[in-house]
Amino acid sequence: MRTLTVTAAIVATVLTACASSPPAPQTAAPPVAAKPARTAAQIPMAELMDKPEANAVFKKHAPDLATNPQLSMARGMSLAEVAGYEQAGLTPELVKAIVDDVNKL
Repeated sequence: MRTLTVTAAIVATVLTACASSPPAPQTAAPPVAAKPARTAAQIPMAELMDKPEANAVFKKHAPDLATNPQLSMARGMSLAEVAGYEQAGLTPELVKAIVDDVNKL
């Protein structure tokens, strides 16, 4: 009988503690992880030439370069590397605009 009394006393203590405790705060669902933004050095020219959405961005900001037949020689380069060539005609502002729009895709 003593065991039953001790167990009942423990249950009563726990129930009293739970009843007097404030409810646990509701936590919001964890945010969806955002895709990390890439830099011009991380955007390959092959992507800007082959991926339709990226190609549309490239043509929007640099139409002359995007349609230049010699551009195929730059497939293995990054946007930053191509921008380093003066004849590409990519100003820092154009590069930033391309990078910003590609990162939105």
